Amino acid sequence: MKPAAQLHTLVGSRTWDKELVMWMGTEKDLQQALGAAKYSTLDLLDLFDLGSLPVDDESTRDQLRDRLRERLRAVQRGPDNRVILVVKSIGLLARYNVGLKAFYDWFIGDFTMVVLLLDGSSEEMDWPEEVRCESNRLINYFSEPGMMKEVFGTTA
Repeated sequence: MKPAAQLHTLVGSRTWDKELVMWMGTEKDLQQALGAAKYSTLDLLDLFDLGSLPVDDESTRDQLRDRLRERLRAVQRGPDNRVILVVKSIGLLARYNVGLKAFYDWFIGDFTMVVLLLDGSSEEMDWPEEVRCESNRLINYFSEPGMMKEVFGTTA
């Protein structure tokens, strides 16, 4: 894991090269590492309508993938509008085997970057018995070839 200072340096680069990275730590620490850079937050849970949730895993995967694609395509970006997208609830991407393809196809480039937020304090929350958060499994999933480039955090 690389230290927060290296993420800050990367964010300050003139352009980015398909930067899709992970942050291990709190959202507050990530905000500090990003400094004055413009960023937007996307909580994947917000892509679902609680009034009409999908009935099975396949429908959930399709809905998540389609709505994510729509949201990513709608973000205004360019040389004068650099955007860092901080993505929360990333466990949904692994749980429904959506992966990161939509980010590569529809979002990241020279003027856009994605930071997957893996808040380590999630493991310490009082989850219901049937829910578990295992950060190491998520790191392994997102570290597979072709996924994210680097992991940054506060405990490097």
